[in-house]
Amino acid sequence: MFKKNHIYYQFRKGEVTALHVETNKTLVKGCLALAHPRSLMGDFFAVQACLIGISQELIPKSLFSLAPVAVVHLLEASDGGYTNVEIRAFKEAVLGAGARAVFFVDSPVLLKPTQVQERDFKVLPNV
Repeated sequence: MFKKNHIYYQFRKGEVTALHVETNKTLVKGCLALAHPRSLMGDFFAVQACLIGISQELIPKSLFSLAPVAVVHLLEASDGGYTNVEIRAFKEAVLGAGARAVFFVDSPVLLKPTQVQERDFKVLPNV
């Protein structure tokens, strides 16, 4: 009865790519808040605003649509890896954009849509 929604976010320096798995619709948006020299996220509120805009464009408005499950892939290498504070900031931004659950991918390889839907990927530990 209710339509499931999965969004696969891929974050890189200066841009975010989002795929709505059920419709196969992809958006690539530039986001200057993702270009901080020491961290991938430089401005939490700007990143969240960017994600809200993406969600509004990707997910069709429907009475019978569930809030999306978000799969987040941080693709830029970080010296020493991402801190739990950085991961938490991305999680809060994605939840603030309307996701009901957030999973972080622990892999350098991009996922296929079926892997996103079936949660067939390794998740970041301690998230």
